[in-house]
Amino acid sequence: MKREEKQKGKSYGWLYGVIAGTCVAAMQISVGLLQVENEFAVFLGAAQGLLVCSLTVICGTLMEWLLEPIPSEEDEDVLIHPVRSKVHEYEEAFRSLARSFSIPSNKKEPDILANMEAGEAVLDLPSKMDLLWNTRLEENRAAVAVQLNEMAQIMADAVEHVWDTRTDESLEHHLKRKLKSMGLMVYSVLVYSQEEKRQEVYITTKTKRHRCVSVKEIAVVLSKLMKKSMMPGKDSRAFIGSERTTVLFVERTNFQVLYGIERAVKEEEQISGDNFSLYQCREGQFVAALSDGMGSGLVAYRESELVIDLLEEFLEAGFSKETAVRMINSALIVRSDVQVFSTIDISCLDLYTGICEFLKVGASTTFIRRENWVETISSTSLPAGVFHKLDLDCTSKKLYDGDMVIMVTDGVMDALPTAHQECLMKDIIMEHDTGNPNELAAYILDRVQQYHQGEPLDDMTVLVMGIVKY
Repeated sequence: MKREEKQKGKSYGWLYGVIAGTCVAAMQISVGLLQVENEFAVFLGAAQGLLVCSLTVICGTLMEWLLEPIPSEEDEDVLIHPVRSKVHEYEEAFRSLARSFSIPSNKKEPDILANMEAGEAVLDLPSKMDLLWNTRLEENRAAVAVQLNEMAQIMADAVEHVWDTRTDESLEHHLKRKLKSMGLMVYSVLVYSQEEKRQEVYITTKTKRHRCVSVKEIAVVLSKLMKKSMMPGKDSRAFIGSERTTVLFVERTNFQVLYGIERAVKEEEQISGDNFSLYQCREGQFVAALSDGMGSGLVAYRESELVIDLLEEFLEAGFSKETAVRMINSALIVRSDVQVFSTIDISCLDLYTGICEFLKVGASTTFIRRENWVETISSTSLPAGVFHKLDLDCTSKKLYDGDMVIMVTDGVMDALPTAHQECLMKDIIMEHDTGNPNELAAYILDRVQQYHQGEPLDDMTVLVMGIVKY
């Protein structure tokens, strides 16, 4: 409404200028004719009228610009799209629920603990059960609050993604011309710019006459038009057919990951209690995860498998790594009366920047092999499933072309002499000068097993990631 009023004000300014100029011109022409100045009366009156008209419009525009009020936050709120506003209301509702769950529901527990510290009370069995129940209830309420806050953040991120996605008519026009010669019809082109100024392009298209066109061919054309290297997004289809479809294209990453895994099962066991995951959770984010279940065999395998499955699902749903790990920890504690422990070791690499985030929960040391030295990342936290309140060890490192990340489970480190485990592992890593992750993983496992004549005393897993620049 305010924009419409401004447009109307500008049209009235031009109208006032034309009226004022016309009146002045008519008056000058009339006076000139009365004074019998026929030769110059018309030209002089028209020139003065044009001058007055121009000055009126210019002065009116300047005054309007100078007197225009500065837009306030209230004005900006009026212009917010109703859908966007509705989603923000949902977001605030989730955050309000999270705050309500965060408020302690029972104040008896602090009083009991205070009395116990003062030595004024000895809890009987019912009181102990009440204390245990209240503690678990509060911890579960805190877990729910974290989940609700995370859901609110996901909704906010989703609506901002949609809101910031715009059509690009110029790109669409050029694409239609270029792809028409390839036998394609382009229906729409949507461009989304991320905070890091990287762009994602959504193209809705199909082929003519039942032809098939490779998505990589479209990426080449798109790269030339946008003057930046583009590639198909994760899980994109390989070919475009006669059925209308939408394909995502993203900017080509600066790095790619090569990996290798070697495993050994504890003697007398049929299956390893370790589990791992290697996948790209979203565009430009590569995740490697290891989980070592308590003990060995089938029971340990099921526990570590649960951890890895939950981690993949949470990350795919948009949860942060920290929240995903905390929710997994709550699930391990409340799912059974039997206490279950599992380590969690996560390495998340940004394929655009080369920055790798390491998150450890009771996990073994991770090693980074640089050009001629080895860096270690250790953890002092307890495994998941021990306490509701989880301590996370988080570290970020910049990786470069040729660097290798070596992740191992406890069985690998425990096979080395206790006093020199990390030093020995560094020496083993530097002994084999190879850029092949598979070869390095096999060499590390073979060398470690030599300390026990090739008979594993525990499940062993070695996961190696090699970082290669395009």
